Amino acid sequence: MNRRIKNGIIFVVVVTLLVGVFSVYLNWKHHQSYSQHQLPKISGNAQSKEKANYYTVMKDNAVDPKIDAYLKGKGFNGTITIFHKGQLIMDKAYGYQNFEENKKNTPNSMYLIGSSQKFTTGLLLKQLESEGKININDRLDKYLTWFKTEQPLYLKDLMLHRSGLKKFTGSNTAHSNEDVARELQRAGIQPSKYHKHQYNDGNYIILSDVIQKVTHKSFDQYFDEKLKNPNQLYRTAFYNETQYQPFMAQGYNAEKQPMTLKFMDHYYGAGNLFMSTRDMAKLIANLQENKILSPKDTEGLLYELHTPTYNEPYRYGFYSYDNGNRVNGMFFGHQMTSYFNKDYIVVMGTNYQYPKYVNEHYMKDIFVKQLHQPDPTKKSGVI
Repeated sequence: MNRRIKNGIIFVVVVTLLVGVFSVYLNWKHHQSYSQHQLPKISGNAQSKEKANYYTVMKDNAVDPKIDAYLKGKGFNGTITIFHKGQLIMDKAYGYQNFEENKKNTPNSMYLIGSSQKFTTGLLLKQLESEGKININDRLDKYLTWFKTEQPLYLKDLMLHRSGLKKFTGSNTAHSNEDVARELQRAGIQPSKYHKHQYNDGNYIILSDVIQKVTHKSFDQYFDEKLKNPNQLYRTAFYNETQYQPFMAQGYNAEKQPMTLKFMDHYYGAGNLFMSTRDMAKLIANLQENKILSPKDTEGLLYELHTPTYNEPYRYGFYSYDNGNRVNGMFFGHQMTSYFNKDYIVVMGTNYQYPKYVNEHYMKDIFVKQLHQPDPTKKSGVI
């Protein structure tokens, strides 16, 4: 009897130890997953060194001096980059990167691009499509097998913002893009919004998790491999890449009060990327020159309208209209707006504006009135 009791006690102790060890292991795995996105990212490349510095560009006889005078007169605080026929003709900064430190903006200044990041996520999706690794018409649960919903969800629903999922504005409990995807899956589809357009950051955060599952790489690593490094984007980095912090502008509200970034660790694919305006313009120029996608895919993406594939202006994180294209994002006091057509690319980034949305008003004045280009946000023949 004593022997049985002794063996029983030993068995209980062993089981308890095994459960304890397993619990510690699971906790460690969760901590590792969380830390991967939360802790500062140290990159091995040297793209932030002096040799990659961007300097002011004002090409003689190529840039109307009225543009410079206009921005100075408006008190613009940010950077503008202009490409004409694929060539950089203007890259100039105004105002302050950090008001408290009296630190001025330069062409190296990097802005939190907000929803403009969806454009880069869209390019990664399109590349994966061309490689046959995903199909935009596939069901979401083909790639995220646990993402079960009452109504079927397709990748295209997410890309076009018609998923009907709960509108996502940040979470205090999520610490990765997969965490966000799981929270939205649990919340389910809103029947009244299903297959109706509702702009939702959550859609592209979920797509970033799909990209991770398909490529077996973290989203930031895959972005660097497929877009940042091949396109020599020397002033582009995720929020936690510490070596780029000297170039990252501080965002301000309308009262010129500094804004604190939140939710960055789970906003992959939809808003946690910093870029200089030159890098965004360079990326667009390379897209136009078929350096990112095939000529056929580029033509369809940028210029095809009213077809079964592209039956509305919004696609893959940006807008394509009769007269050109528009990429825009605003987050925590920053805004980056891009207008482009076959002749001009204009990108404007700001970390302070008053009143709100005035950055795009300046953009439209420059693109339409100074460069004499048709308004890319309107249909042909519409005034």
